Amino acid sequence: MGGYVGLAPAGFPNVALSNYAKEFADDDVPLVGDLVCPKVPVERQSFPFLIWNRDNLRIPGSTLRAPGDSPTTIRRSYSTSNYFCRSHALEGTVPFEDEAYGLGLGFSTKQHLTGDLIGRIRRAREAEIAALVLSTANFPNGETLSSGSLWDSYITTPANDTTATVTSHPILDVEAGMEVLRQAAVQDAQMVLILSSPVVRVLINHPDIVERFKYTNTMGIIDLDKLSSVFGVKCVRAGALQMSQNNTPSWIWGNHAFLGFTKPSADRNDVSCAKTFVWAGGKGPGGDGGTIDLPGAPGTVDGYGVLEWIDGHLSKKRYLQSVDWYYDTQVTAAETGYPILNAVSGETMAAILGDIEG
Repeated sequence: MGGYVGLAPAGFPNVALSNYAKEFADDDVPLVGDLVCPKVPVERQSFPFLIWNRDNLRIPGSTLRAPGDSPTTIRRSYSTSNYFCRSHALEGTVPFEDEAYGLGLGFSTKQHLTGDLIGRIRRAREAEIAALVLSTANFPNGETLSSGSLWDSYITTPANDTTATVTSHPILDVEAGMEVLRQAAVQDAQMVLILSSPVVRVLINHPDIVERFKYTNTMGIIDLDKLSSVFGVKCVRAGALQMSQNNTPSWIWGNHAFLGFTKPSADRNDVSCAKTFVWAGGKGPGGDGGTIDLPGAPGTVDGYGVLEWIDGHLSKKRYLQSVDWYYDTQVTAAETGYPILNAVSGETMAAILGDIEG
């Protein structure tokens, strides 16, 4: 049974719902942006962040030191950029009657609204991350496929339907990207290959892939685990949709793929392709070289906030609720990402009917 989520005083955050927003995840369609643009808590709304170079890969001319002489001097350098965590917010309403009906059925409508609002903000961030990393301006080491090199050319050009005649080779394309990341000191185990849903649909039937399993795959099923074994890197399916204002759906990750560095527990010093800086507050550097306590975003718990109040027009009998999240996404290591654009041809999606109220 659901529990009642009480009304916080007007103008004060609802801590219970704020914590719920922080932990909320839409399990129906998992979002994959966190794999290459992980959340990193920061103490200040805006501050410089470090971008490390690859000087540590350079072998010095000599490591020998002559007796009585100084060793070779090495200088470790880095550059900086700045983040600025802005509030990403949405607002909704819950009639008193809806909350009462919901509680009678064992759930809180206000809690469901919190999940809906933060879920939409998270989905918008997923689209923001996809646009960020699927850009050769941000990640110049990527490639754009065309014509016979498209991974679905065996479908669009019927003559290219056997291993002898197929003109696209996704395994070689991904291996080329992996080699680029290896040159940036990224290990294979630290890589992830994000595949949009239409790309997965094409790959599981691609002649190059099917050929690898024709003697061992007795069930005839090729899934993400088998794709991971073929490519030699963890593969994930990006199946999140976005809907336009006229109810036209599209895949957030389009018809593209992205190979990048991933780390389960990200921090400000790793070489993540990009990072989501979340204004959470905490201890930060002080002017005297020590640390000071810094407040997080106002009205939030670790950067996530839920404010609620009763509509001032009392006869409407409804709660108003807003959810916001203070974050900023930034590219932090361009050499550790490799977009593969136009991996497959675009596809026409099925229509999704709009809502009818009443």
